[in-house]
Amino acid sequence: MKKMLLGSTTAVLVAAAGVGTPHYLGTQAKQSLEIQHRILAETFLFEVVSHEYEQGWLESTEKTVLRFHPQVLSNLGKQLPDNLRAVLSKPITMINHVHHHPFADGVKPVRAVVETEFVYDDEVQKTLARFFGEQKPLRIRNVIALDGSGAMEIQIAPFEYEELSGIKLDWRGLSGQVKYANAFAHYTTEFKAPLFKAVLADKGSLQLENWQLVSESYSASNPQIALGSSQTQLARAEFVWKDKVNYNLKINELINMVSDLQIGAFINPNGTVTPDKIVVENVQYNTKTSEPTQGFINSEGQFRFDKLHYGADTYGPLNIYIAAEHLHADSLNALKKRWQAITAEALPEEKQREAALAAVRQEGLGIFTNNPVFQVREFDLTTPNGRFRATGSLQLNQLVQSDLNSLPAFMAKLKAQLNLDVSQKLIENFAVQQTRSLFTVEDPTNQQEQQEIADTIRVLTRQTLDTMTQEGYITRENGMVQTQLNIADNRIQLNGKAFQAPSDEDLFAGLEDGPASAPHASAASGR
Repeated sequence: MKKMLLGSTTAVLVAAAGVGTPHYLGTQAKQSLEIQHRILAETFLFEVVSHEYEQGWLESTEKTVLRFHPQVLSNLGKQLPDNLRAVLSKPITMINHVHHHPFADGVKPVRAVVETEFVYDDEVQKTLARFFGEQKPLRIRNVIALDGSGAMEIQIAPFEYEELSGIKLDWRGLSGQVKYANAFAHYTTEFKAPLFKAVLADKGSLQLENWQLVSESYSASNPQIALGSSQTQLARAEFVWKDKVNYNLKINELINMVSDLQIGAFINPNGTVTPDKIVVENVQYNTKTSEPTQGFINSEGQFRFDKLHYGADTYGPLNIYIAAEHLHADSLNALKKRWQAITAEALPEEKQREAALAAVRQEGLGIFTNNPVFQVREFDLTTPNGRFRATGSLQLNQLVQSDLNSLPAFMAKLKAQLNLDVSQKLIENFAVQQTRSLFTVEDPTNQQEQQEIADTIRVLTRQTLDTMTQEGYITRENGMVQTQLNIADNRIQLNGKAFQAPSDEDLFAGLEDGPASAPHASAASGR
């Protein structure tokens, strides 16, 4: 009798466990997916149109309809082809098939296995079918462990595409994995894409080889701020263009925009890029963000490549290493949120720029009033005309909000140092490129006249360098020009010697003492 009772009790418990476990795991899986949905919904790039969750016994279904934020797409309109913008404007339905019995992933018990199905608008589906054929473009499989951690596998299918017009695309696919702790408190990512090649008929071509991304993320003391590191690598990139490309980088407008200094357009790099080819080898970009003191962030980034081949010239290696220390975390977060909101607003380009600058002065104020330090730890580039090396730092001490309304007051709180070691030949060639247009010639196509202008500019540049050497502002050795720029207490020193303005007056005298607001259109004209 006792054996029969014990056997019956065991059977009841097993049956109860068999019935109750899937329901319990289903509830736990729903909680995990709610966290993931909240992260998706808070992303400013997307807008959640609808969301529903139907929980079953062994399997549940989560359906989310989302689309790219319409205003973000509108603001990117000039940069996106019409057909791509039309595709991105359509809603996408994500259907998560949630299998939440203990052995959904095999013999090892799990909370759930989630298979994600994507359903596209008919127009989008037709466009995708042109490239992917019968393949599913995107696959996501998410295994959620019993403790809420998990691993998400992501794959984008490869394809080859060709048009009679001469356009050819060769995409070898993308694979990746995201491993995460419970509630995404900590996660690592790894993505790889072996090849993307595009031939744009008679316009040119693009080829990217062996792209990789590895990153680690975790929360700061403010959970809305992510810390961690990332390493991005690209083995080779090749760009070929067959049309001329004109460029004019308006550096003077950028300086005027943030400082109210009226600087002429002579500092703007400009010219024409003739049809040619660029090949870059072994590109790397690494970042690291930490919180050594609660409430303050340190961030650093490093960009480098081994070689850059431009036509017959070879540049590199290049190594850029920059850092920012003691950044007020709450102000950083507020500024990021405001910038994201501005991106989603329907504003003309000029108004958007003004709003972004206003955000720096308002939401981002604490970044500047909490003694931040910005560093160029290394800038080292080898060019066909010589080498350019620089290091430096900029520090703001005891800055207050009113100092932003007066450049002299701002400069009094600023301490900066810049060390330069530059090839003289590089300086001369830069002077030729930037000032050649100031000389008038009868026939701009006459190579002899152009060479005479270049020689004249080089002579003037050498004379200037000779004068600066005699006055102690720079030193020269083995074809290199060295100096150290120091700014402190409203004074400038070059190579340890006080720099005198041409008028022998205070360098900052005469600057407007009014609010340094975003400039009017006329401010960028170099008046």
